[in-house]
Amino acid sequence: MKIKLLFIFTIISLLAEAQEKKYPEHFGDIFKSNKLLLGKTIFKGDVGFATSKISFVNDFNEPIEFYRLTSKVNFNINPFKDFYIKNTLYFDLVQNPDAPLWLSNHFYAIGVYNWRHKTFSYGYENYQPNRFNNAQIDYWTNMKRGLFFVSYNYEFNKERNPKNHLFFDETAKFLIVPKILVQPEFVDATNQTLGYIKPIMNANFRYVFFKNIYLETGLFYYPIQNTKLPWDPDFTYGFGISDWRAFKINLTYGNWIANRYPWANKEMKHGFMNGEFTLNINYAW
Repeated sequence: MKIKLLFIFTIISLLAEAQEKKYPEHFGDIFKSNKLLLGKTIFKGDVGFATSKISFVNDFNEPIEFYRLTSKVNFNINPFKDFYIKNTLYFDLVQNPDAPLWLSNHFYAIGVYNWRHKTFSYGYENYQPNRFNNAQIDYWTNMKRGLFFVSYNYEFNKERNPKNHLFFDETAKFLIVPKILVQPEFVDATNQTLGYIKPIMNANFRYVFFKNIYLETGLFYYPIQNTKLPWDPDFTYGFGISDWRAFKINLTYGNWIANRYPWANKEMKHGFMNGEFTLNINYAW
């Protein structure tokens, strides 16, 4: 744990130094590597800490709850245009013997991500329980359980809608992102295959109203109802302050699983504290 903390504090200190010296672009400005591969904003992401409450029932039908504290690293490679290879890594700072195997250490995605108005994005995303030290579920098996997606980005902002009083400064905007996902193979809580080809329809909304402060929610629909699992959400939600520029500090919250509408049957114990609180700082190189 001491080595993990030392590593994360070293990275954060370097990023904080960059912010203090007001380097606007990337580490290439710090290390004078602008003319090299490092210094063209090919690598970008963030580094920080994340915490959430984990609630579940173990094999002995006993309710278990604990708080997970991790160092969290997003490492994205952008080799050309809008093509990205995205990685999210979680390093547990406190080892808990009750931690279930479905807690992931690694999420990843590959595809075209276009943030511009009236554009499509498409690719593959994997939020399965990919673990550094789990021989029971290999990466190839989990890869078949990822999600193929296509989405469309539509944006209202102050520049396009100058008379709209909901936009208070130049960072303000309202995003609508409809999305279609297909999961080739889906499993139950014991990782046994339940079926194949699971379609999901999703619409995401984000309102950035002032100084990069935002509220967001996502709505989900499952065309084949018997493919909907206890952890599949009816909706997701989040809020925080998030500035995409390098060397900016962000504080965010997101709740992405098992949320049910008030009139729907809730199959898992899941509440506000089961969402993820994150404190991080962006980087680019």
